Amino acid sequence: MKKPYECSICGRQNVKLWRPYMDTEPLICATCAEERQSPKEYVVCVWKEQGDYHVGTHTERKLPLPKWEVNVEGKVPSYFGPGPDGFPMGMTDQLIVNLKDVSQAYSSGETTMVPAVPDEDGEYTSVPENRCKWWEELPTK
Repeated sequence: MKKPYECSICGRQNVKLWRPYMDTEPLICATCAEERQSPKEYVVCVWKEQGDYHVGTHTERKLPLPKWEVNVEGKVPSYFGPGPDGFPMGMTDQLIVNLKDVSQAYSSGETTMVPAVPDEDGEYTSVPENRCKWWEELPTK
């Protein structure tokens, strides 16, 4: 019997869900992930223009990343910090959250969550492209 595709914390259905990397549960929605986001720091880079691209050199300085919100595509700013123009260096669909309050298996703190895209049998293995498209078309919240 297939498990329902719902958030393990709030029970929300018919929205994008994430699962721990290398695991199949708990499933978590964007709203619950935002509430449990782990504070992250990034290493400040000094950017230099080289032709038509920029090269960053790490400094010793670290700064906290601002709190994120999952966008409609299911993505957040990358954890590498701002790029040369002060904008995030791309987006990622991986969320770093703290699941201590949800599961004793994740009591160490930070957990990387990836899109929970089940195959036709409800398994989280190699996922066909049409299922990825299904996940992308789900509402985020």
